[in-house]
Amino acid sequence: MSGKVMNFCGLWRPIAATRRFFVGALLVSGMMLATSPTLAAPESKSTPEIRDVAVVKKKGRLLAFVSLGKAFSPKVFEALHSGVTTRFTYEIALMRDRTILFDIEVDRQTLSHQVKFDALKKAYTFTSQNGSDEKIVKVTKGRKKMMDWMAEINGHPIVKTRALDPKARYYLQVRANLNSVKFAFPFNYMLSFLNSKTPWAASPAFGAKGM
Repeated sequence: MSGKVMNFCGLWRPIAATRRFFVGALLVSGMMLATSPTLAAPESKSTPEIRDVAVVKKKGRLLAFVSLGKAFSPKVFEALHSGVTTRFTYEIALMRDRTILFDIEVDRQTLSHQVKFDALKKAYTFTSQNGSDEKIVKVTKGRKKMMDWMAEINGHPIVKTRALDPKARYYLQVRANLNSVKFAFPFNYMLSFLNSKTPWAASPAFGAKGM
């Protein structure tokens, strides 16, 4: 019996030592996570949001004007200047307002704004595309101009006015999916901080002739 007790005690010593080692390792890892700037909890940041949605009639069409705020954080700029393509995808839904029944979605469009930085030329190449329509490509070396191109929709055609009911009321719903480039493993985890989606934002109600 005493031999068994001795053997048990002899086994317990390395087990206890191993346990202390793992506990210590966990404590050190916790301290590293708390103090490391790259592994610590992400800093609080401003949330991107759709600020303004307006609709204007021009030449028989309704045009959408949208402004996206707080879209560019220091980390987004760091990734962009490291060669990561940055894309903002806007979803635009034309809704018919109904008093009693549920509102109806009349039309939905997707508009893509994309930018890539050329480190040699120190220039931003901006691309705008609506579905399969022809691309619009512009180049600038100005950061402010690039940010305006990415974060603003200026006069995007939504619908012809003759296609709307002149007695009905409508409104636009808009949201943006920021940095919606699909990354392969493991970059989808490393660059997950780039991905975010704004809530839906709505314009004031308007008639067939716009706001």
